[in-house]
Amino acid sequence: MSEREAATGELGLIQAFVNTVDLMPGVEELRDPNTLKDWLVARRLMDAGQPVDESDLKHALAVREAMRGLIAGNSGQRIYPVDLATLNEAAIASRLRMRFGSGGKARLEPEAAGAVGAIGRLVATLYSAVQAEDWERLKLCDSDPCRWAFYDRSKNQSSRWCKMASCGNREKARRFRETHKRDS
Repeated sequence: MSEREAATGELGLIQAFVNTVDLMPGVEELRDPNTLKDWLVARRLMDAGQPVDESDLKHALAVREAMRGLIAGNSGQRIYPVDLATLNEAAIASRLRMRFGSGGKARLEPEAAGAVGAIGRLVATLYSAVQAEDWERLKLCDSDPCRWAFYDRSKNQSSRWCKMASCGNREKARRFRETHKRDS
């Protein structure tokens, strides 16, 4: 994540999924069903032998943006009902169920297979991440064209930009120009 703050564990997986698109230069990692499948298989969310099609890609991209919307709440932005509905629908589609694993630890697991099940695993991971103490440290860059998910490591959790050197400076310069335009 080149100089941008990365989370670890479950938060890191959610952050990596949301950041499969870099909005600023417009680079999309999940370009087609094959790149989606590669991403899901590489993270052990599904088996390589299962097919992925265009509807799976469309579903994954919608869930990704709904997750971005939920993370926006940690940055003081409004969480839209459509994002919550999308996440709820993904949980239903994957048929998430609570299961007890070895040692008695409870977790959510999808009953669906393939890409729908893999996306369900991401939604289950999101559920778990939201319960974690450091959930609120996962934020979106305050630079509107960027909206990169970053992990706020500052002591008082006040970081606003994924990178001060680029987004932070650009936003401060924009605000400076707007203020001086009004004063002229």
